[in-house]
Amino acid sequence: MNKSGLIDAVTKTTSLAKRDAEEAVNALVHVVSKEVRSGRRVVVAGFGSFNPTHRGPRMGRNPRTGAPVSISASRGVRFAASGMLKDILNGKAAPPALKLSSPPAKKSSKAPVKKATAKKAAAKATKRVATKVTKNSTPKAVKKTAGGASKKVVGRAPVRKTTRAPARKAAKQSARKAAGRAPARKAIKRSAKKAVRRA
Repeated sequence: MNKSGLIDAVTKTTSLAKRDAEEAVNALVHVVSKEVRSGRRVVVAGFGSFNPTHRGPRMGRNPRTGAPVSISASRGVRFAASGMLKDILNGKAAPPALKLSSPPAKKSSKAPVKKATAKKAAAKATKRVATKVTKNSTPKAVKKTAGGASKKVVGRAPVRKTTRAPARKAAKQSARKAAGRAPARKAIKRSAKKAVRRA
């Protein structure tokens, strides 16, 4: 895996865009190289450590000719894998699970409607409907005066019938029926008495 492959892998395993992943990888390389150059050790827990090294001047040999060659002093870096990384490589431990942060939620363009404003709007609408009904329900009667001129007279609003009216009507009708049945029974009794007397 090269650097571009590493950037693609970071992009797939995280919620970062490819440009952000590339910046993150570049920043990691930059920080590690800067710290090691200054002679400090960089330790990544669970992964390993980058240790700066220093080699003094020495004499070496040319592998082709075998002639002695002087090698100047140099600085290098040595990577030491952590115990956890060694266990993962040898199959003794599982790789740690990634804890990814959820992507930021998109803000909706619609503002949330407050309950209080919704109740106020509903109350206003009912008031408007009520005023329209009362205005339309008042009948206007036209009266002619003695001079012939007509005057508009506003009459009273019609009285609403309550639910008690049918009950009263039913009670009156049952009373009338009962009153009508009583004389018929009396007439039957009288005719029976007369028949007994005649006999």
